[in-house]
Amino acid sequence: MPAPLRIAFLGAARTVTGSRHRILWGESSWLYDCGLYQGHRDEAEAVNRTFQFDPASLDGVVVSHAHLDHTGNLPTLVAQGFGGPIHITNASADLSRVMLPDSAHLMEKDVDHVNRHRDGKGPRKPLYSMSDVTDTLSRFQTYEYDAAFSPFPGVTATYHDAGHILGSAMTTFTFERNGRSFRLLMGGDLGRAHRAILRDPVVPPGPDALVLESTYGDRVHADDASTERQLIDAVRRTVERGGRVVVPAFAVGRTQELVAVLHRLIENQSIPDVPLYVDSPMAREATAVFKRHPECFDTETRQMFANGGAPFGFDRLRYVTTPDESRSLNDVTAPCIIISASGMCEGGRILHHLLHALGDDHNTVLFVGFQGQGTLGRKLRDGADVVNVFGEPVRVRAEIVALDGFSAHADQHELLDWFGRLDPAPRNVFIVHGEPEPAETLARLLREKSTATVHVPEKGQEFDLWT
Repeated sequence: MPAPLRIAFLGAARTVTGSRHRILWGESSWLYDCGLYQGHRDEAEAVNRTFQFDPASLDGVVVSHAHLDHTGNLPTLVAQGFGGPIHITNASADLSRVMLPDSAHLMEKDVDHVNRHRDGKGPRKPLYSMSDVTDTLSRFQTYEYDAAFSPFPGVTATYHDAGHILGSAMTTFTFERNGRSFRLLMGGDLGRAHRAILRDPVVPPGPDALVLESTYGDRVHADDASTERQLIDAVRRTVERGGRVVVPAFAVGRTQELVAVLHRLIENQSIPDVPLYVDSPMAREATAVFKRHPECFDTETRQMFANGGAPFGFDRLRYVTTPDESRSLNDVTAPCIIISASGMCEGGRILHHLLHALGDDHNTVLFVGFQGQGTLGRKLRDGADVVNVFGEPVRVRAEIVALDGFSAHADQHELLDWFGRLDPAPRNVFIVHGEPEPAETLARLLREKSTATVHVPEKGQEFDLWT
């Protein structure tokens, strides 16, 4: 009897970050994504250094998109013995060539800072080195959307545009055996329709089994008009107080969209024409990658480029490149907007800006993306009075504003609408990439609205898909 098709949920199970799913088929096994778990430093360190299998036993990795919670632990996998190919879309590969080296660099800086303040404790080491990143990037095999390829014997894979970030994909795996076939759709992160810059998520042919994200499975985003109104009000309030707006934002996707919106609002005089800084070398490099991949753009953005427009606000932006330039922003006394990574405040230059901004009630910290449990961003969003930044307690006096309407993740209604258009409908659904309450809420609604068997896997749980 042939071996069954199995799937093991090794990350992003009942939590949002650290996506890692292992698929086993005959004599082949591979990971779908290998992302960083983001949370408290010690917990994240333990999770990210440990695999529940021998990395050398894997035949390959298939990647959904370039966000670090989906790709950021690939160099650790390589450093621990993985020697196979990494399958990825062209645009995601180009972004990863920017993001993974940056991740290694930030880890080295963060570890160096922490080690200087460990009071005699043993030194920490980065998860991986730049040479591990170089080795990882050399394994990339790239593909266009909708172009079938065969990553393993008896398996055909096809990437479909997920509309989440540049190059993001959901992946259909078609398995063939004894004249029969089985389709598994790995959803990755599902984007939203009618967003700036990118195309809408596609609806691929319905699978036999679906793995679906649930980041916002219990919530509905504010509509675009309401989100824009809240953004305008937050910026105006801060400028009137003489403060600065500090925005923790993912350097890829969120920064480009937010800059496009702020540029438009300044142009039509909805907000004051204050200096707009993007303090992220990676964001600048990522924006250059965006320009190389118009195949991912919606019609409006392609037309803007064709007509010589600047959809990312290139003419107004002031990119901050060097550490000295970044530090000099602390001396700026006039109102301004500073966008910096990381989006969950778990590393990078945003920490320095928070250290200087949080204690002043003239300022605003504006969140435009999801904040995972245990992250500094989540603590601030949840109303903490005092937080630790670089190990130092900082009293929070700045205004905290959160706008979920900028999210690149589909909300509850959008997830249900997309699911309802799958034809044929899946027989089995696995809900991942969500904290327990959103995941269970979405699962309950899917059970009510379909005949599918819906699971919310525990971390480490394994299922037979096809025998």
